[in-house]
Amino acid sequence: MGTDDFHVSLQRRADGISVIQVGGEIDITNSLAFKECLLAILDEGAMQVVLDLDATDRVDTTGLSVILELARRCGREDRELAIVSSEGWVRHALANTGLDQLVPTHATLDEALGHGGRSP
Repeated sequence: MGTDDFHVSLQRRADGISVIQVGGEIDITNSLAFKECLLAILDEGAMQVVLDLDATDRVDTTGLSVILELARRCGREDRELAIVSSEGWVRHALANTGLDQLVPTHATLDEALGHGGRSP
């Protein structure tokens, strides 16, 4: 498993959007840390969140469950969530689980930030 490569970074933009960039693999060995990081960002009051998974190599079912939990909490609390994932394994996993239908999913960060068109 590629847990050595797993990393999360946060950028709080001047326009109020919090961009969470995740790299490496999200799997059972780090999904709890991933969840705690995401929920802490919401607890800090982020109202618009972009989860950038473009540098994520793989995500297993535990990671997908964390993303689903994030999406549900954002929905309950009237927060905006978007996902960035270009073509590849992660995008395929999002499509297979229907998460790309639940959360607006974009091919690029610029699209997610509103500087381009929306992905279907």
